[in-house]
Amino acid sequence: MRSRKFHVCARGAYLPMHFLKPREKPRNSLRKASAPAVILNNHLAQNLPPVAEDQNTAPASSRGNIRAIQDITTTRIDAWKRLIRESFARHESIFICVPTRGDVERLAPELSHGIEDYTFLFHAELPKKRLLEKWVFAIKTTHPIVVIGTPQYLMLPRYFNTIVLDEEHVRGWNTFIRPAIDLRIFVEHYAKASGSMLILGAPILRPETHERIRHDEITEFGRIAPHARLQKQEQHPELVTEIIDPRPEEKRLRERDKQAFVVLSEKIQDVIAHAFTHREHVVLLAARTGLAPVTVCRDCGTLVRCPACDTPLVMHKTDGGKESEVRVFSCHACGLIRLPEKNLNETCHTCGGWRLIPLGIGIEGIEEGVARIAPNMSRFVIGSHNTKTRTQAEKIVAQFEKTPAAKKTGAVLIGTPAIVPLLPFVHHTAIISIDSLFSIPDIRMSERIFALILALREKTTRTLLIQTRADDTTLITQALDGNLTEFIDTELALRRAFAYPPFGTIVKITLRGPRATLVSEMTRLKEFLSDYAPLCPNTCTREARNIFHMHAILKLPGNATLDKTLLAKLRALPRTFTIEVNPDHLL
Repeated sequence: MRSRKFHVCARGAYLPMHFLKPREKPRNSLRKASAPAVILNNHLAQNLPPVAEDQNTAPASSRGNIRAIQDITTTRIDAWKRLIRESFARHESIFICVPTRGDVERLAPELSHGIEDYTFLFHAELPKKRLLEKWVFAIKTTHPIVVIGTPQYLMLPRYFNTIVLDEEHVRGWNTFIRPAIDLRIFVEHYAKASGSMLILGAPILRPETHERIRHDEITEFGRIAPHARLQKQEQHPELVTEIIDPRPEEKRLRERDKQAFVVLSEKIQDVIAHAFTHREHVVLLAARTGLAPVTVCRDCGTLVRCPACDTPLVMHKTDGGKESEVRVFSCHACGLIRLPEKNLNETCHTCGGWRLIPLGIGIEGIEEGVARIAPNMSRFVIGSHNTKTRTQAEKIVAQFEKTPAAKKTGAVLIGTPAIVPLLPFVHHTAIISIDSLFSIPDIRMSERIFALILALREKTTRTLLIQTRADDTTLITQALDGNLTEFIDTELALRRAFAYPPFGTIVKITLRGPRATLVSEMTRLKEFLSDYAPLCPNTCTREARNIFHMHAILKLPGNATLDKTLLAKLRALPRTFTIEVNPDHLL
């Protein structure tokens, strides 16, 4: 009920209808809604085995409590191992809840050692037959079990005395379809309703969680580390970190009438050259794919845009040889691909000028820079243009990891921040275009950048470089130093000043449809919610297939739940409106 109200859902629309009585054995009337079809169909068509009785022997003082641990990955995994041993000693089952399949597969070998028969992995990509077999055996066994899975598999009809929500800080907990649900909120409400102890874990907990810890709503489990410790490895020297500003180098180039924009600074070039000669690994990250994120007319400033959806086109290169290489424009919104005009030159559609220049740094542009520095170095690229699935990305990472030993040469892997969870330990890492991340209109972008740098610190053994043209590098310095407390204090102060969560509640209402009806419908919405002073920017953003969207923003004081009047009005809106409470971004 609390979770459904928080997410402004009608009774029949909310995901976990079947969780209303979590202690009960399965019935035909339960296990509905979000249950995988293979589970629901087999449950209704045949008699599943009776549910094994779990003993709720946890101390009454710990039931329904919320605890938290903030520390590096290896320390948290050690904490989960101890927790599993203690739970099994009390004949209790435990659920390790993570956001993605990759997290399930990462934790499985660490936590299942020695208890493989009682460890169950559940995620959406399991084959149906295998999923049903695991499900039946998990119900049937009388031994306490460990489940490592995504949130929807909390529907398993076993009682879990302890629920661990690991990687609490990442954005993978939000659903992508209507209704928009933050599954962290649901897991917390479910744990409280079932009397389970909930433990939150992350290398850096969200600012909202830290504020609750300071108000004693959440207690410590293990350690809330004030600093992120470095991963100690005896065979490697201490990690060296550095912030690089390429602007002085660009100034020197301009004085010599040379190209002024630097993609790879001299320091990064030196690291790449050193890795090539010493057979080491290098990982280079950029926020954008392609050769350049945008192409602009130097005469009038017009961007080269997609004729179908008006999105700025991204320049890519084909996979052909050097002689047959052709650069193409690609739209990442609707998928359109086209060659430059006359297959050679592009002209501005506004002024007819031919002085079009690519701007920004993309992963293919970085690859070209590496090829000039070390043409014989093995190069691997992971991007949307050549990697469509996680399995493909994992294969490329595996090849990258084996290259120095197999070919007796260094190897460089280039990609976006999405590849970081797939990385092994590497010698050198660098973020080439961190400024692009700061430009994204996301109220949580600061904590995401901080978490990204922390993750790279854990994976890097020798050199970590951050290239930026920003004047204020306070956040980057805090992340490189692992200063968690200072960052959280700064972030909470900013959120308090702007009344962002947890010091205020933001409701974003999005309307999608034809442009002709959007403005009039948003005007009606503004009148309908006039008592709450909605902010309605007069901006129509174009999507694929000639669909537009507009937003309305409600800022409510404090962290209180929505009042009955507002809740009723929001629930009365047509299904063409999407409602998000405390969203990740406002645009």
